[in-house]
Formats: sequence, C-alpha cells, structure tokens
Amino acid sequence: MDLLRTFANESSIHGLAHLVRSQHWLEKAFWLAMLAFSVVCTVSICNMHWERFQNNATVLNVETDYLSWVFRPPAATVCSDHVNEEKLSELLLRYWKVDVNHTEYEHFREFLLTVNRARFDNLMTFEPFVNDTRLASVSVIDLARELKSPLMPPWKTFAPVLTEVGVCYSSTMLYAFQSPYNERSQENYTKVRPADCFTLDVCRTMVAMSHMDSIRNDVYIHIEQDVMTADSSIHYVLGQHDIISSSLSVEQVVASKALKQLSRRRRKCRLPSERLHYFSVYTINLCRISCRIEASLHLCGCVPFFYNIGKTSCSPEGLYCLAKQFKVWYKTNCTCQPLCESVSFRQVLVKKTVLEQANSKLETQIIYPRMRMKRDVLFDISNLIVSLGGGAALFLGCSFISFVEVIFFVLEYVTKKFHRYYLRQQEPAHS
Repeated sequence: MDLLRTFANESSIHGLAHLVRSQHWLEKAFWLAMLAFSVVCTVSICNMHWERFQNNATVLNVETDYLSWVFRPPAATVCSDHVNEEKLSELLLRYWKVDVNHTEYEHFREFLLTVNRARFDNLMTFEPFVNDTRLASVSVIDLARELKSPLMPPWKTFAPVLTEVGVCYSSTMLYAFQSPYNERSQENYTKVRPADCFTLDVCRTMVAMSHMDSIRNDVYIHIEQDVMTADSSIHYVLGQHDIISSSLSVEQVVASKALKQLSRRRRKCRLPSERLHYFSVYTINLCRISCRIEASLHLCGCVPFFYNIGKTSCSPEGLYCLAKQFKVWYKTNCTCQPLCESVSFRQVLVKKTVLEQANSKLETQIIYPRMRMKRDVLFDISNLIVSLGGGAALFLGCSFISFVEVIFFVLEYVTKKFHRYYLRQQEPAHS
C-alpha cells in the first residue's frame, strides 16, 4: 500500500493523487469511477487505432502527373489449329508404325488431330481414346509440341508457349513458365523486347498472318507481365482475310515504396516477388493456374498437358476425367489476392473488314491514361504513436514519462524489498 500511495501522490497521471488525498469516501468513489472510466476509454481508443494500423493502413490516391509515366505495350498470344499432313504421317510412323494403308490409320490420325485441337474446354473429345492402352504411355505434351514443330516464332517479339488452348506463340515476358519443352535447354529462340510507351505516344500492337497459317487464328491480348489464360484475356478471331482494328483503354494501379515495405496482411495485395507453389513469381493468372493444378491433382491425380510443370501429365483417360469434372477443376474458387501494381485493358472499339487480296491482320491502338490510382500508406507507425499518445493524454493526462514513472516505481519497490531481505540475511551472520 505504501508503494501505491507514493506512486499516486507523485505520478503525473491525472486523478491518481485525488484517490489518496481525498478525505471523504464519496470523493474517493467519484475519482475511482472517473479513473476507471478514463482507463476504459483509453484502452478502447488505443485498441481502435491498433486495429486500424493492422487492418486498414492503406489508401488509394489519384495521380495525374502523366507526363513522366512509362507503360509497357500489351502482349499478344496467337494460336491456330493448323497442322502439317507430313508431320502427321511422320508421327504415326514413329509412335505406332502406322501408315495410310493400315487398318487403324484413321483411329490414330484422329487422336493426333484431337491433341492438336485440345483446349481446356473440349477435353471430352478424348472419350473415344480412354480405353486404348497403346495411347496411355505416349506423352501428350510431346505430341502437341511436335505437331507444331519446328517451333520458330514468325515474329521476333514472340516465343512458343503451351497454353490452355494448345501450343501458341506469345510476346509475354513470362513465356518461360509456359514452355512447351521438357527441358529449358531445348529452347532455341531469342525473344526481342518491344519499346516502351508514354502517355502521349500513339502505341500500336500489330499481328499480321501469312498465307501459310490456318484459316482461323485466335489472338488473345493481355498484359505483358502475365501469362495468357483463355478466361481473362481479350479475344479476337481472325479469318483468312480478316482485317481487325481495335482500340484498348488502360487502367493502371501503382504502389508507393512505403506500401511495399508493409507485410502482405497489412497491404492486402501481393508483390511479383512473392512466389507461388509452382512458379517463382506471383501474377493473377499464374495463381489461378496453380489453383487449377491443385484441383486437377486432387480430382484426377494428374495435370492437364497444357500445364507443363514437371508433374504427372494426364493420359487420355485423365483428360477425360477432367472433362467430366470441368466445372469443379477449372471453375474452382481461387482466392487470389490482387497485385499491388497492376495494369488492365478494356476494349473501347473494334472494327472488322474482309479484304480478299490481303493477309489477315489485327491492329490494336492503345489509349494510355492521364489518371491512375496509387496505393499508399495512410496510417503508419508515426501516426499510430501520435494516436495512442493522444488517446492516453486526453483521458488520463499522461505522457511517455508517465509510463516511465510506472516502471521506475515498480523497479524501486522491488529493489528496496531485495535490499531489506539481504540486510536481514546478513544480521545473523554478524551476531
């Protein structure tokens, strides 16, 4: 009690002194109630600010200084179902010793064409080949790649990729994650990086086809910093003599350096360096692919051939299993956090013409923004300290020194107790 009286008399915390100085019990009860009320309010206010610091520390601001902004042009992924008949015959002979005169020529030929046309949403076409044990040991990845070989991109900024719609060519920066090769050393191409764009530039992406390509070509437009998935890209279908002109607007979100220093839970977004289970970088589409890989492994025990990650690739039976479970494994509810910095494209205008004497072509004009959003830190550690101090000062009238006093009085009390105990232990020895 002596410690409490001394602390109450000498502390700078308002109200404590009245507890020991007041003579009447009503006064003491009043000040005790006021002090308890102040403590409850202080704890409540401090807890509110702590919750804000932990869970609501960021804000989206608008930026308009567009003259200094640098943008990357969009990526394009070009796919076709074109197949060379000579390559078909070569593969039939190599894998099954079958030529055009063989009784099962049409069966194996149809299997190769099914592989060539295979997409994430038409795996049901493998049903006729489920019970054929001669096909179970053949790598569908190898067949899909060899049906398109040699994989030499028709444009310098493109590289061959294995996507959810088959073997394609893409200008994405992350083409290595969709490599159609089992070994990265087998890649024998060099991809050229396109030039940067500024807000006031007139930037265009053009994909021109040659007469050697198939009658139909699918072109997917997406951001350069992500891979293509069929359900999240802008899609165009180019016929043999189609000329398509389109305009895309850009929406961008950037992040401040301070926000990138926060923990993932506090910033509520992810950085590309925060790797996924199957990939060394984080993007929204790679996150969805990882989710679909986990679902396919759980449901059918294999991975569809267009996810070339080194896991067990599905045989025709496995692909048919995935077809029956399509709504479960492909539409699986993936909880993918947004990126702290992101770019998205929105189609503004599209015009299609047919010129019989011309090769098919897609030309996309990019309209870059003069306004963008920026993720920033609104409530950092300095704001937290000021808020906690303000709450304590308002209701208790205390400061940092007041809390130092509490520690000091406790240490002083403990030290005196030990000192008295030591002296009592020494007295018998002297006597």
